[in-house]
Amino acid sequence: MKRLLALVLLTLLALTSTAASAARGLKFAEEMRGYAYWDGEYRNASVSLKVTIQDIDKWSVDPNYPATVTGTLFMDRVSAQPISGTLQILAPAPNDDGRLLTYRFTSATLQFNGIKHVRDSAGAEVFDDMTTLHGMFQPKGQTPPSIPELLYQALWTSELHFEWWDPSTVWNFTMSFQTINTPWYEVLEVEAIFVVTVFGALAHTLFPWLC
Repeated sequence: MKRLLALVLLTLLALTSTAASAARGLKFAEEMRGYAYWDGEYRNASVSLKVTIQDIDKWSVDPNYPATVTGTLFMDRVSAQPISGTLQILAPAPNDDGRLLTYRFTSATLQFNGIKHVRDSAGAEVFDDMTTLHGMFQPKGQTPPSIPELLYQALWTSELHFEWWDPSTVWNFTMSFQTINTPWYEVLEVEAIFVVTVFGALAHTLFPWLC
């Protein structure tokens, strides 16, 4: 019995040590729907994404640290396509004009580049800013629009929305959050880092139990 207990304790210590040595991360799912301009016409489109922040601590101090995205693109009269790419979450916008969520992903045949623009003085409008994605679908390999072109010249042709007004969408998003390499006693801390970093001062009002 003593040998069994010792083995259990050693196993727990080994697992804890492994978790402590690996970077703590977070992953979640996001679905967006709207329209895409493709092949000379506007079409209904949606994306189902899985977002992974591999190192939450590094990301919280370096907003240029990219998350990875994988998922599926759905578009009228186009076969569903697997996609992969990156997401920069709240990196500084040019000219100190708020912050950006920058999505870049490709499939076998097309590419997408787009931004969500979160203004520093957004207040409660932060929900609209953080859930409206403007960008451009192009054949893979073409020169994409630059961030300033998307931001200040409205050089975007497609608009996707995270439907925050739909309770089922919000529920699925909320329930999709999972920590990576995080001991159970640090799960709430990792989730709080994400919420506070994303929502800033507004987090204290919206999520007081995490702040």
